[in-house]
Amino acid sequence: MHRRDRATTGQAGSDQVVLHRIDEECITRLEDETFAGLGCDGCGIVVLRGADSWGAHDRGCIELPTQSRSLLVPIGYDEREAPLAVDQDGNEQSDLLLSLTDEDDFIACAWARVRDGSPLMGVGIDLNALSHFAPRKSGRDYTHLLFTDHEKELAPQLEPENPTLAKAALFAAKEAAFKSTAHPLRIWYEAQDEELLYEVRHFCMTEPGIERGEARNGAAQRAMDLMGIGRIEVHYVELMGMALVTAVAIASEQASDE
Repeated sequence: MHRRDRATTGQAGSDQVVLHRIDEECITRLEDETFAGLGCDGCGIVVLRGADSWGAHDRGCIELPTQSRSLLVPIGYDEREAPLAVDQDGNEQSDLLLSLTDEDDFIACAWARVRDGSPLMGVGIDLNALSHFAPRKSGRDYTHLLFTDHEKELAPQLEPENPTLAKAALFAAKEAAFKSTAHPLRIWYEAQDEELLYEVRHFCMTEPGIERGEARNGAAQRAMDLMGIGRIEVHYVELMGMALVTAVAIASEQASDE
């Protein structure tokens, strides 16, 4: 059972949107697995239900629960439409990393406030409905076109009894990994003139829980190396018929030393 024990209101056009916060043990477990040992002053995963999409909700801010109080964080967007936490003047809060996603009438946010010296460079989150990967009545299955040969081999290791969840998690991991590079990419463009071009499909899981940019042409892996990302760790749980996946970009040892 999930508890809809907190409501948040926003505006969608002229209609008020009421969003209920989903509170389940698997979300807490995912928080612990995602952010353990990463030097965060605060972190969490928020899942809300009640809007058709994040765009249907008031994109101006999001409420993040902390141990002492709720934090209402204004949301801005960079040139690539990646969300970022901003202050009242519209400047990025560089120590507050966040990522947003939506699926059906769910919205999810992963966030972390990092301390100096933390290896955490970026966070990503994605939701993927299991129904997208369920066997079709026709018997045709095109999902194999979405994954590398190695990912197809990994799927049974991830979920031996639930291949649908494995596929949904593998696919969502690509999106979450891509999102986790948004903050390092902004830092890169502040200091460098070279453009880094890579896409969601360039990421792949190389071992359980580790995402790399080796798929297709290797452009994402090159970008990770240049940005100082040593690895991207991914974690997932099944939540109400969906795969909820988080990704954290971890600095390479060389980048951490710098």
